[in-house]
Amino acid sequence: MKMHNQLGEDLEKIISGIVDVEKNDINNENANMSSMTPAGQMMRFASEVSKMYTLENLVSPEFKEAHNNGEIHIHDLDYYPSKTTTCLQYDLADMFEHGFQTKHGFIREAKSITTYATLATIIFQTNQNEQHGGQSIPAFDFYMAKGVLKSFRRHFRYRILSFLSLDYVDETNKEVKSFINENIHTILPDDATITETAEHFKIPRDQIKRLMEIAYDDTRLETYQAMEGFLHNLNTMHSRGGNQVVFSSINYGTDTSEEGRMVIRELLKATEDGLGKRETPIFPIQIFKVKEGLNYTEEDYGYAMENFEEVMNQAAEELNGDIENTAAHMENKKKFKAPNFDLLLLACHTTSRRLFPNFVFLDTEFNRHEKWDINDPLKYKYEVATMGCRTRVFENLHGEKTSLGRGNLSFTSINFPRIAIEVRKKVEKEIEEMKQAGKFSDEQEEINKKCELLVKGFQEKVKEMTYFTAKQLHERYSFQRTALAKQFPFMRANNLWKGMINASPNSELGDVLLSGTLGIGFVGGSNAMYALFDADHGSSELAYNTLYDTVKMMDDIAAELKEKYGLNYSILATPAESLAGRFLRIDREKFGEITNVTDRDYYINSFHIDVKENIGIFEKIRKEAPFHKLTAGGHITYVELDGEARKNVRVILKIVKAMKDTGIGYGSINHPIDKCRDCGTETIIGDECPICGSHNISKIRRITGYLTGDLDSWNSAKKAEEKDRVKHGMK
Repeated sequence: MKMHNQLGEDLEKIISGIVDVEKNDINNENANMSSMTPAGQMMRFASEVSKMYTLENLVSPEFKEAHNNGEIHIHDLDYYPSKTTTCLQYDLADMFEHGFQTKHGFIREAKSITTYATLATIIFQTNQNEQHGGQSIPAFDFYMAKGVLKSFRRHFRYRILSFLSLDYVDETNKEVKSFINENIHTILPDDATITETAEHFKIPRDQIKRLMEIAYDDTRLETYQAMEGFLHNLNTMHSRGGNQVVFSSINYGTDTSEEGRMVIRELLKATEDGLGKRETPIFPIQIFKVKEGLNYTEEDYGYAMENFEEVMNQAAEELNGDIENTAAHMENKKKFKAPNFDLLLLACHTTSRRLFPNFVFLDTEFNRHEKWDINDPLKYKYEVATMGCRTRVFENLHGEKTSLGRGNLSFTSINFPRIAIEVRKKVEKEIEEMKQAGKFSDEQEEINKKCELLVKGFQEKVKEMTYFTAKQLHERYSFQRTALAKQFPFMRANNLWKGMINASPNSELGDVLLSGTLGIGFVGGSNAMYALFDADHGSSELAYNTLYDTVKMMDDIAAELKEKYGLNYSILATPAESLAGRFLRIDREKFGEITNVTDRDYYINSFHIDVKENIGIFEKIRKEAPFHKLTAGGHITYVELDGEARKNVRVILKIVKAMKDTGIGYGSINHPIDKCRDCGTETIIGDECPICGSHNISKIRRITGYLTGDLDSWNSAKKAEEKDRVKHGMK
């Protein structure tokens, strides 16, 4: 162990900053972490020492050097010694239906939507302690739907017993329960079921129908309260030593059963209503799955755009609960061709107020699955789901192509601007030598040659670094394989990571991890293009083609590596939170200030167009969409709206359509959500509330893929980026 070489002035300075709760980029490395609390401080102490130990003892010298000098960044370096994986998409079907194992006992089968929602939060909280990244539920609506039906059956049973003046606990209750469980299979029974039930209990048919309607409203209220509790829990329950809430995501939108639809509808309503003082829920990150024929058709879109006020008023009634008889309303409401199109409208309404849900597009070429069938009750198994920040796990060399029961193993990012700066310096020297030697007949020939050498040099170096990064990921993967199954007791006991249950406690995980993904990421595509051509890919065709061809080359290399090593390599559009500043600071110290490259406090995320670029919404979508196909490890495109989005939900729907039509895999819509913490005013607020004059203002913004309600928790790089973000016009 070589730690004695590191326990010097640098570590002392870092530890002192944590002790003194300084506002610096170490303490603000993760905006979801309360690093100034005692548990948060302990986490930071351990994190900083662990990083040093890892670099000195576990990482090969060549990778250590590349990480330290800013050529690459090994993410989650502090968790490296623990051999943890990054993230996971839960398959909750078995856990809800058959119960699950915890450290101190077995949790029985859930019997109501309230219990389903509560257990989901417990699973989130428990499993986060066994991984270093996010946690996600890929089909929240499908998994929760059975809980809704169980609650409806209970409410209907109680209504019948009450009507018949029978004891809730006698033998009659058991008989009533048995009949209902065997014959009631939906919360909106058909006429035949109503008639059969009336005859069985010898109750007038109209009365039975009314009891069912009341039970429906009882169930809806319980479902709303369950979703409300789910949101409150995920924004208050701490995990990982108490320093942060669970980094959670849920995907939904394609369950067309009445039970699944109720889950989606009440979740959206609870999200709009907000937390205790109507605060925007930061977690879970919500992702609405858009699918042709299920929740979208061109016919429905056209009707909605022509009759927008009518359809949105109807949606508002449902969200606000302004309906006396909900079951009757659901039967008589406007029927769209796509059964869940109304829920897509509600999702647009909600995201205009709460920034969630984001949208993942299942019809995009690379998100399709050949086994998906609209009539398959388990079709969610073949639907891509995303971790909210952007991580995507779908294709699989070692089993079913699915997101369920799988996750990312680790990822490492390449510093694109560093490569571009060094290449340009080298090329400019070569061009000057060629010019002095009289190699050019005119200025245009010189320009053409310079561009040729810049592109060639940049791509050759990126190619080299892609192979280099893949080698580093393989080294970490080989280390992760040696983890013992007993290190992950919850994942193993409940088979959350598929196949782990088959490993004995003292055996190494080994091939169990083959289903995971290895992400080769990159940061600063825009800055790299500025470094090469003095223009980024938002405005320069040369820059655009260079960046696209470079990422395409990386994707081709990933395919080659998959075949060579039998591992799920993929290219990741890195969500650079603290890294956006780390790479830049290293490069600025090395190269000085370079316009639009190192003269700011951050690098732009992955392939995103410069946040300062004056570009229209639809042009930004069109230009970024082709990169999604090349970054199978994860991606996101977002647009920045000007003004209050809640006043123009029509624009939200129009943007969702544009993303769907253009080939976006995963997208989100940003707009400012400000709230006065003293008087509750929600509008666009500067430094002072226009109503009460308070300066106690919450400003909700998206930092990478998730939200934060306090810009003070952002690191300096992300604060600078947020300040520079321009609004995208309707172009």
